[in-house]
Amino acid sequence: MAEKKPRLENSEKLKKLQDELRSLIAQAEQLRSQIDAINAVIDDLFAASEILDYVAKEGAGKTVLVPIGAGNFIKAKIEDTKSVVMAIGGRLSVEASIEDAKKAIETRVATLERIRLDLLRKLEEVNRRINEILPKVEELAREVQA
Repeated sequence: MAEKKPRLENSEKLKKLQDELRSLIAQAEQLRSQIDAINAVIDDLFAASEILDYVAKEGAGKTVLVPIGAGNFIKAKIEDTKSVVMAIGGRLSVEASIEDAKKAIETRVATLERIRLDLLRKLEEVNRRINEILPKVEELAREVQA
């Protein structure tokens, strides 16, 4: 009877640690997903910035393909290389100089990079905790099965 009590306690500890481990793994996956989404937006912003550079320097009179959705494009000639219509949120857009648009992009990238860094730190904490718990779970699982 004395052997069953520690085994039962270990079984309860094991279940709690397994639950915590599952929760931490789910958290890590969510954080990785958020980081991936932020990376995609940052990549998109860098591409937009490069296009603005091209338009400002060499775009006048050039024919470009403009995406219209579902993988379809139309040809268009660039006439205005001084301004761009940029989204400001909530389905609103404003006309701005290319330099102002580039500054807005740089600000967004800086903000997203700070958020990404914060998420990476949280992911590191979660991974550290997972690495602390995993050996305990393995040890308790061996004890419970013994």
